[in-house]
Amino acid sequence: MGLISKARTGIGRFIQIIGILIWGGCALLMFIWTLYVLFTTFGILAIFVGVLLAPVTYIASIFIIWFSTGIFPLFLLVPYIASFFSLALVAIGGAISGED
Repeated sequence: MGLISKARTGIGRFIQIIGILIWGGCALLMFIWTLYVLFTTFGILAIFVGVLLAPVTYIASIFIIWFSTGIFPLFLLVPYIASFFSLALVAIGGAISGED
């Protein structure tokens, strides 16, 4: 029973690490892109406000880019959705690994 438990924990942790890496890359891409759009649209103070309200900036990033540029960013929809699916992947990995 110990080997199966260790394998289950290892697989769960591996899935969590993959999810965290995907989330980190996609979320960072969206956050930096949004800060750039805010800077070009509103100026340097918008970067300060965007960093100060980082969770709101990240969640609303697709809409901030859309409303600031006037064009819906279809190519940015992929990392935006992937970041939320990767958070689900982290939760699934936690459920697989169980409690320590």
